[in-house]
Amino acid sequence: MKNLPLLLLLLLPRLAWAADPITIEASGSLVWHQSDKTYHAIGDAVATRGALIVHADELIAHYIEVKGQNQIQTLDAKGHVNINQLGNIAVGPAAHYDMNTGDMVMDGQNLKLTSAKGDTLTANQEIQFNDKTGLSHAIGQPVMIRLDRQLHADRLDGQFVTDADNNWVLQTATSTDHVIVIAKDSIATGNHGFYDAVKNTALLTGDVKIAKGQNTMTGERANINMTTGEATLLPAEGTAGAPKGRVKAILFENK
Repeated sequence: MKNLPLLLLLLLPRLAWAADPITIEASGSLVWHQSDKTYHAIGDAVATRGALIVHADELIAHYIEVKGQNQIQTLDAKGHVNINQLGNIAVGPAAHYDMNTGDMVMDGQNLKLTSAKGDTLTANQEIQFNDKTGLSHAIGQPVMIRLDRQLHADRLDGQFVTDADNNWVLQTATSTDHVIVIAKDSIATGNHGFYDAVKNTALLTGDVKIAKGQNTMTGERANINMTTGEATLLPAEGTAGAPKGRVKAILFENK
């Protein structure tokens, strides 16, 4: 059955995804498993709900029966997954979406999220986003890129908010372990980081090092303006009876 939208099958109860209808199409086959309450679409499968479009090699929709309607609870996408909502695009080998919790989880290699404004987030293990709270996390060498600025870490946790056009935009991000911030022509490293997307500033803590060419600065904390590239190094704060730490710079003459 080629390009067969579920909503046109009169033998099937009306599908619903929460309060909104969902259409599922496929170029290969479409199987309705009433025993385990799933719809399985194979071959260039497409699920559409309003502005949300999900493409994959396979789609499996799990539903429950509520007052004569089959309400979709979760959607699993497998193979060449592409999720597009108002120009915000997520790609990867597999994805799982839970309509009740709002959690979207993508796992596997070469995961990538691209916002409508061109910001990107990549990872090689897992990217999770909740479309109800705007919370996200990424693990597996995640990298966040905004214009010419980059943020690397073992784990990135973000808080997104909606703008005037109802697009998700990053508000803050927290980075954990092996943090690298690339801004302008400098590279800063540390153990932990906090990024303020509104102010475009980053705070690094724990064995901080900033390098620009051969020149290096070290300290315990650093405030970085990622627009100008200006950085302020701070020493470790001393405890009772212990001296305060120091900051250090190693500078080379230009010849």
